[in-house]
Amino acid sequence: MSTRITVHCNTEWAEGSCPTSLMTDAHTVAEARQAAVELGWRAHPDGRDFCPSCSGTRRSSYTPVVHLHPTRTTP
Repeated sequence: MSTRITVHCNTEWAEGSCPTSLMTDAHTVAEARQAAVELGWRAHPDGRDFCPSCSGTRRSSYTPVVHLHPTRTTP
C-alpha cells in the first residue's frame, strides 16, 4: 500500500481558483509542505499553500510530482 500527500494551491479568484498541485510521497503533511517550500511554494502557518506562480517566486519550471522516498534503486 502507498499513500500520496498532495499540496494544492489555495489562490482563489472571482471566476475560479488555481489548479496547481504538487503530489508527494511524503510520510507527513509537514514533510510534504517542506518539499513544496523547497520548490518555491509559500506555506502559511494557517495551512494555506500557494504555488510558485501565485506566491510571487516565479520559478521557471513546474514540478508536479516529488519523490522523497524512492522505493527502488537503479544500478
